[in-house]
Amino acid sequence: MSTPPVLPPESPLIAAQVELRARIRGATWGETEVRALGQEQLLDLARILADQESAIRARMALVAGEVARRSRMELGFQGLAQSLGHRTAAELVRVTTGSSLGDARRAVAIGTLLVEAVDAPDAGSGPPAGWHGRLAQAVRSGEASVEKADAIRRGLEGVDTGDAQEILSAGMVEAAVEMLLAEGAHLDADRLFRRAREVRDEIDEEGVADRERRRRDARSFRLHRQSDGMTRGVWVMDPETAAIITDIVDRATAPQLGGPRFVDSAAAARDEAIRNDPRTPQQLASDTLLSLMQAGWHADPTLLAGVGAPAVRVLVTERELAGRHGVASLEGQSAPVSIATAERHACSSGTQRITFDGSGRPLDVGRRSRLFTAPQRIALAARDGGCRFPGCERPPSWCEAHHIRHWVRDRGGTDIDDGILLCRHHHLLVHDAGWEIEHDQGTNYRMIPPASRDRTRTPIPLETRSAAYRRLLARAG
Repeated sequence: MSTPPVLPPESPLIAAQVELRARIRGATWGETEVRALGQEQLLDLARILADQESAIRARMALVAGEVARRSRMELGFQGLAQSLGHRTAAELVRVTTGSSLGDARRAVAIGTLLVEAVDAPDAGSGPPAGWHGRLAQAVRSGEASVEKADAIRRGLEGVDTGDAQEILSAGMVEAAVEMLLAEGAHLDADRLFRRAREVRDEIDEEGVADRERRRRDARSFRLHRQSDGMTRGVWVMDPETAAIITDIVDRATAPQLGGPRFVDSAAAARDEAIRNDPRTPQQLASDTLLSLMQAGWHADPTLLAGVGAPAVRVLVTERELAGRHGVASLEGQSAPVSIATAERHACSSGTQRITFDGSGRPLDVGRRSRLFTAPQRIALAARDGGCRFPGCERPPSWCEAHHIRHWVRDRGGTDIDDGILLCRHHHLLVHDAGWEIEHDQGTNYRMIPPASRDRTRTPIPLETRSAAYRRLLARAG
C-alpha cells in the first residue's frame, strides 16, 4: 500500500497545513461518539464540519486559481499544466487532488476570480471593482462558499457580454450580486443558481428571447445501442417541449408516485386504475410515450387534435401581454419565455384570466365544496409555483390543495386565500405530524413546526416558487 508523499516544510504555509492535516487525521472520535449525540448536537456537528469544509474549499480555490495563472494560454508549453502534460489547469487540479473534473473546474473558475481580484489595479484600496471582484471578496471572507459563489457566477453568466452591456449598468449587476449573496445565506447552491438565473432574466429582459432561441436550437434526440441489447434514448428538450412531455408523463404516472387527488369521479377512476397497474412508473411512462407515437403515426392527418391535448400553461401579466413587452413563464419550468411565445399559445389555446388584487391575492370564490375547483387550482399553481414546503421541488402538477383552516375541524372555506399547494408527502406531514400553516391578510404564508420539532415553534416563511408571480408582485409594488 503506497502512502502519499509528505512534502518537506519548506515554508511556514506548508508546515502549518501539514500540521493541520495531522490533527484532523488524528481525531479519535468515530461512529460511537456520533451515535451518542442528541438530535440537535448531531445537526450542529454537521454544520460545523460543513463550515470547515467550506473554508478548505475556499483555500483550495485560491490554490487552483494560482495553478490557472501559472498555466495561462500565453505561456504555451512553459505553463505549469502544459509542462506536466495536461491540457488545462482544471485537468492538473483534478489529477493532483483526486477530485472530479466538475469540482476542479469550479475551483479553477472561482480561484481565477480570487487571483484576478488580487491582481486588479485597485486591489487593496477598497471594495473590489466589478461583480466578479465582489464574489471573490465574499469567498475570501467566508460570506459565501465556493459552491454558492460559483452558482451566482454561472447564474448571471451573460449579463456582462454582448448586447447586455448596452442595456445593463454595472450598478444593476452589482446590486443583483448583493441581493443574491444575502438570499444565498438561506438557499443551497442549486436553488441559488436557479434564483440567479431568475434575477438575470429580470434585469436583462431583452435577452430572454435570444436565450429562448438558443435553448430551442440546442434540442436533440439520440439513440445509443447498448451491449445488453437495450437502446438508450437521450432527449435534450427546450423548456416548451419539456412542458408538453412532462404533462404527458405526469398524467400517466402521478397517481403511482403520490400525485394529486382529482375532483370528478371519472378522473378518480382513472387514478385508481393507474395506481393498481403492476408496471413501474418508469415503465408506464415508456409505454405511454410509445403508444402516443404509434397513435400519432397512424392518425388521420386531415383531422385536428381534439380535447385532452397536453396542457402547456403560460403565465404572463395582462399588461405585458397587451403591451408586448416583458417576459412570460411556463408552469413547471424555470426558464422564462418571450412574449412572442405567450402570444403564440394565446392564439392557439386562448387565454384564461386569473385576477389578483393589489397585494397579489388571487380572487376569492368562497366556500362551495370541499375540493378546490379546476380554476382555483390554476390560480393556486400560478401563485405558488409548486409545493411551498421549504426545500421541496415538486411542480404544481404533483401537488394537492391544502385547506389552511381545515375543512371539517375549523369549518374552513374552499377559498384561494385559504389554500396552499403541497405535494402529497408534505400534505400528509402537515395533517399527521402536527404542522400548522398560517397567513396574514396579504400573501405571506408561514409554517409552524410542532413542539416536538421546535420547542419555540418559530414560524418558517413559505416562499412562492412561481417566478411569474414574483414578477407580478414586483410590478404591483
